[in-house]
Amino acid sequence: MSKIVILGQSDREGFHSILTSANGVISQKEAKKFSVGIPTDEWLVIGPRKTELHPHVWDILAQATHQRPDVGIFYGDDVALDAHSDTWEAALKPDWDFTLLLASDYVGLPLFIRSAAAKQLGYIDGEQGTAASYDLLLRARATGITIARIPEVLAKIGTQRVRAALEDRVSAIKAWSASTSDLPIDVLPGLKPETLRVDRHLSDLPEVTLVVPTRQTASGSEVNGRVPFVIKFLESLTSSIYPMDRIHVLLGDDVESDDIYVGRQWPFRLRRMVTRRADGEPFNYAAKMNQLWRESTTEYVILMNDDITIRSSDWIQALLTFSTQNDVGGVGARLLYPTGEIQHAGMPGGVFGLVTHAWIGEPSSASTYQDWASVHREWSMVTGAVFATRKSLLEEVNGFDERFRLDFNDIDLCLKLRMLGYRIVYTPHAELVHHEKGSRGEASWPASELALFLSRWGRFLEDDPSFHPKLSKIHHKIQPVEFRNEWWQVDA
Repeated sequence: MSKIVILGQSDREGFHSILTSANGVISQKEAKKFSVGIPTDEWLVIGPRKTELHPHVWDILAQATHQRPDVGIFYGDDVALDAHSDTWEAALKPDWDFTLLLASDYVGLPLFIRSAAAKQLGYIDGEQGTAASYDLLLRARATGITIARIPEVLAKIGTQRVRAALEDRVSAIKAWSASTSDLPIDVLPGLKPETLRVDRHLSDLPEVTLVVPTRQTASGSEVNGRVPFVIKFLESLTSSIYPMDRIHVLLGDDVESDDIYVGRQWPFRLRRMVTRRADGEPFNYAAKMNQLWRESTTEYVILMNDDITIRSSDWIQALLTFSTQNDVGGVGARLLYPTGEIQHAGMPGGVFGLVTHAWIGEPSSASTYQDWASVHREWSMVTGAVFATRKSLLEEVNGFDERFRLDFNDIDLCLKLRMLGYRIVYTPHAELVHHEKGSRGEASWPASELALFLSRWGRFLEDDPSFHPKLSKIHHKIQPVEFRNEWWQVDA
């Protein structure tokens, strides 16, 4: 095997090291290297002294540069020694995910920065302490510099991964927000240690429409003798802390009778529509939703199933934190089964040859890979059971493809939005209970719809950028594949 590259000792021509302390602090002396004139198309590498790098790191970087000449900053995966198990644990990272970066310093070090990008950034802010490189990423994003991953373990670190300290990240985020955003943000503790939650401080809370289809005639007979799911949903909605006079509920019913609503009063605005279909015509969820959202009188909409009950009172604010951002296409919530297990926390592509709900059926308190179920982050796809977006975006993509009558329509919608450059976000801070298919009932995928979906998105799913090629595709529980004979498994 080729010799491992030691950062600061094995630099190649055209690559210049900026060395940090073990916890990521950059000295004034090292920071000055960033502003020194470096020839175009050369690279700066920021990382701790004596970091072990892939034996072919420079060739890997050259190949990545050839494939992506638009990228100004690359990062890769890393491995660190678990002090408890004495095994090497790999941190396999999604492609650039700004939403995840705000919650967790998932990128870490080393960073590989093109000299042209360094000139745009201008300086390293040593006052940011352990978050000096984290601050670079925030400013790079604000400047429009393209950031991308190399899906390869490029660094072998000791027992301490190089991640910015929590308090330094909070300071960096606030500084970034003050200089780039017209709306203040609140930086709050996350659900897990060393994670954060970022909320937009919406002083003028916008009106929002909850678009909710329902079926009183589930399985062909009227629902009698029990409280329908839609009533349970409406009752639970009153526990939300969002101003009730800003909430519109657009209810798409399937029967003329309004008996189940008689005598009930709600603090929000409720509008009921009857969506009709011809005798013998199969139920088409996509068509029904398209009919409903077009009737919304507000820009901000949340598409919802009727078998949802509210769990976190600030769920609407958590969704609107992202759906009000111009570059976000849609936002999904964290959904639990009534028994408390995870039903939805993001949907990685390629698993089981298609797509799956990550960690489905796992206890809500279970640890998840890199805490991904417990932090806001971007996925290529989220469920449509609770999906916050904007009416103008639905108009832009013409809503749901009605050829996907029951399933795949929400995933297809996410991917259409993503192809237009919009981010698809998952937030665990909007947590709800989902009685999955409670009103609709069970159904199977028609082969023609599955074939259409795979013909359209199969190649994308094989290499989902929000996932990773070295994460297992044969299990809903996200975990790395078994590594064998990797460069970092051999003593230097």
